[in-house]
Amino acid sequence: MRRLSILLGLWILGFGGAVASTSAPMLSWLVNVHVLDGRDPTHAPLVDIRIDNGRIAEIRPALPNAAGLDLRGYYLLPGFVDAHAHIEDPAAARRALQSGVTTVRVLGDAYLKALATRDLIRTGYVEGPEMLVSAGHIRPRLGEPFILSFPQFGQYLNDPLTGPDNVRAVAVAVIARGADVLKVGASERAGLANTDPRRQELSYEEMKAVVEEATKAGLYVAAHAHDRQGANAAVRAGVRSIEHGTYLDDETLALMKAKGTFLVPTLAIMSPLGDPRGDGADAIALQLRTRAMMRPLRDAVKKAHALGISIAAGTDGDYGEGDGARVRPAHEIEELVAVGLTPAEAISAATYQSARALGIDHRTGSIAVGLEADLLVVERDPRADTSTLYAPLFVVSNGRSVVNRLY
Repeated sequence: MRRLSILLGLWILGFGGAVASTSAPMLSWLVNVHVLDGRDPTHAPLVDIRIDNGRIAEIRPALPNAAGLDLRGYYLLPGFVDAHAHIEDPAAARRALQSGVTTVRVLGDAYLKALATRDLIRTGYVEGPEMLVSAGHIRPRLGEPFILSFPQFGQYLNDPLTGPDNVRAVAVAVIARGADVLKVGASERAGLANTDPRRQELSYEEMKAVVEEATKAGLYVAAHAHDRQGANAAVRAGVRSIEHGTYLDDETLALMKAKGTFLVPTLAIMSPLGDPRGDGADAIALQLRTRAMMRPLRDAVKKAHALGISIAAGTDGDYGEGDGARVRPAHEIEELVAVGLTPAEAISAATYQSARALGIDHRTGSIAVGLEADLLVVERDPRADTSTLYAPLFVVSNGRSVVNRLY
């Protein structure tokens, strides 16, 4: 684990290779590459792929000496779709691209920095993955960053947000500010020593109000949920995904299966949280809590997988320079394999299934004619060696080469 953290640190600091500018020319043909399509990455045919106007225009069996960018028989996957992250600035967005992330759902947003970074990317001033941003975290204790971003809710700086009508008003404001997704607190946080992840936060009625407003706007709701009662209320309220799901019980898992609710377990972040982060009482409390939560979380994922619940991969990382910087989609894939998913299933969780959770699988998350050319290339077959996913050699976003470590 320590050696892996050091290696990841080198990539984070930029020793992994150069990232192309947003003015990089569009690609045309990618030739001589094994493709794992994301939907069912159990086969890896050798193909040539034509890209036109940022989309996949043609896939054919590889031709000898075909003209185009020779990918040397390496392995081509859809770009990673990180279903749960906390990117807030251009530098973090750049690190995500270097890791092969071409789409990311940002759940939580201090001072609306992620929203601003998203807009800079969309207007071409900043290079980064496509970002779908929640523009905050709707929960009883909204917190100072939220209140400073939405000062009309100043009354909740010291008092809790309660009641469906009041929660609905916050949801309406977040949507009006340009959120792509809404995030609700079904349970308290695990990463703070003074909160209890086994305690429910918003009620069923309050979360239902958020889901109703999101549905009107054509958006989905993600629920931060460790507690089994909070998670159950969130699923009944109609959220799209349960984030974490540490203490999910059999009743709630069965309900998730019946309603098609996604599970985004964020397994990998538990390891960095368990690493020593000082000698204070809070650090020790978090280390002990993490060790206590790891087994029930892994058991919940095993049960979800056995039931056929759709599992999407999220890092819960910030791609920054602190604890959350060490987590990458490749790490989450390894953790999913460790709890029983096949490598092909785990790769699908980080690509196609995550795109489904975000509601964007009609345009990205797999490799098919007509979809966006969001792609990554690795040296070895990741179904046999998932560690190759830590070091993408080539990354394509919307048809442009944004990372090139091949030449």
